[in-house]
Amino acid sequence: MNRMAILGAGSMLLAAALAAVPATAGAQAPAPEKKVVLVNAPFTGKGDNLPPDALSLNACLTAATELKGVNEFDSCADQNLGPVPESGKSPGFLQLTDAGQYDAGAAIYDHALQNVGGIEVTFAQYQYGGTHADGISFFLVDGDTSLTEAGAYGGSLGYAQNTNRPGVDGGYLGLGLDAWGNFSADTEGRGAGCPEDYQAPDYLQVPLNRAPDNVALRGPGQGYEGYCLLATTATDEKIGTYKYGDLYGTDFTETLSTDTLEDAKRLVKLKITEGKHPTVTVDIDFLDGDGWERVLETTMPFEAPDTFKIGFASSTGRATDVHLIRHLRVETFVE
Repeated sequence: MNRMAILGAGSMLLAAALAAVPATAGAQAPAPEKKVVLVNAPFTGKGDNLPPDALSLNACLTAATELKGVNEFDSCADQNLGPVPESGKSPGFLQLTDAGQYDAGAAIYDHALQNVGGIEVTFAQYQYGGTHADGISFFLVDGDTSLTEAGAYGGSLGYAQNTNRPGVDGGYLGLGLDAWGNFSADTEGRGAGCPEDYQAPDYLQVPLNRAPDNVALRGPGQGYEGYCLLATTATDEKIGTYKYGDLYGTDFTETLSTDTLEDAKRLVKLKITEGKHPTVTVDIDFLDGDGWERVLETTMPFEAPDTFKIGFASSTGRATDVHLIRHLRVETFVE
């Protein structure tokens, strides 16, 4: 499988995962890091155990059996276009979109999480069953923000802005798992007002120059300003190509099977170290037997807030996919 090349906006990042350093004979293994769990949301049940500050913006739980109303994690019975998981069956998923056109969904947690010792976020993502659009974002905003809405959809993946809609309020960091390929591009109004070092490369400035099947990080923004590109796996060799596989699962099938979901499953780990200018790393387990692989690493040029709030978002357009999440876990490190 061809792995993602690693490129940061304005500077080269790591070209491959760090090679393991052989242990010195007789050296004692380092003590494992201690962690404190801040959020543990499997999304496999009916939603009764989700915290009260968790809000649904058109997202649903496939295992749920009731249609509850606005901002509720309710049944997916009315969001069943394409090969979605069976509604009302456990264990389930958080479904951000079905395979319908021009759909969007988000799940946000309007509760401030302390940024003490850094934060590690892990979850499983599934993108499959349509025509490869658009992707999934996970984002963090300043904890002082009232997080009640996502940002612009389409290529902005619910985090950044576009010409018609502002980005998420108080945005600090947006991770784009981008099957369609516009999240890395400074088109449609993304990245407005960003300094030159944090603009997309020239090959991602041209309209329609999307970069399918890539991972990117965008930084702080407010309204229609900022959300600058910090790092992306997109290279000029991947522009305009239509070869999917690293992030994306199987092609469209009307009959969903366990094999379909296993093929689409990818484990994602986002780690933000402590400090005012933390190091951010993104690792993905493609479940091919090679374990975690480092795909992006960068140092934040912008100061981290003392607290974070978090959210997921996804969208479709004329092209579509089913977008699912499972097993969200947010942990902080302690001394």
